Amino acid sequence: MFKKILIYTGYVLITAALGAYFFWSSLLTAQESDKLRCTEIKVTVLDSAKNRFVSPGEIKELLRTEGITPGESKIKHINLFEIENIINNRTAVKISQVSVNRKGIVRVEIMQRRPVLRLETANGGFYMDETAYIFPLMRTFTSYVPVVTGNIPLNIPTGFRGEVKNNPRWVTMLHNLGMYLERESFWNSMVEQIYIDEKGVLSFIPRVGSFEVIFGEPDNIEYKFLKLEAFYNKVIPAQGWESYKTVDLRFGNQLVCKKSENKTDKDLNL
Repeated sequence: MFKKILIYTGYVLITAALGAYFFWSSLLTAQESDKLRCTEIKVTVLDSAKNRFVSPGEIKELLRTEGITPGESKIKHINLFEIENIINNRTAVKISQVSVNRKGIVRVEIMQRRPVLRLETANGGFYMDETAYIFPLMRTFTSYVPVVTGNIPLNIPTGFRGEVKNNPRWVTMLHNLGMYLERESFWNSMVEQIYIDEKGVLSFIPRVGSFEVIFGEPDNIEYKFLKLEAFYNKVIPAQGWESYKTVDLRFGNQLVCKKSENKTDKDLNL
């Protein structure tokens, strides 16, 4: 019986000791945290090898503007969630994560938006990213993606950023086109500039060849590029690069090709 009392007493003492340890530990940590100041701001742009819209120096300056100064600002006064929201509102920032370690180092990790198309409109130039988010061009960096010009059927105000709601069908089609070109590196390198006429017909002149490709609306995208690939693989070797003025992809399983100069036009079945 006496042995059991000793065991229980031991448990109580150990529990009390641990409780006291954690209490004083947390108290000391709170006191240290209360005194802890920002010692350094470290910014990492995770995808800087592909795009350089955002620089570490720019983000550090932004944080200083918000009152975070190394050597002066107390960590307890830094609202990490609020800082993330401020950074995320930068034009080309997709998402950010801000954290602080015990040494007072404020770490910022950033992922940028990834453009798939550039849209040149009457209200200025914009990028469309992989989520169909629209944001203005930036002076500090140019992303080399296909450029869409002409009568783009989207109403994008000057300086706009966000999702365009006024013509969802065309937003979806242009986004699908941009994503296809990004996935298909060959066509991405071949298609530099796309023109949209007043009827909504897309056309472009490939980097290789002097002919115009009439694409139609940006629908059935993969099938149309397969037809264009067949033109490159079957027609060009037989007829030569200078034989055709236009290649029209709009008509089912046919390629409607207009010959250069006085040569006879052809409809080619695939």
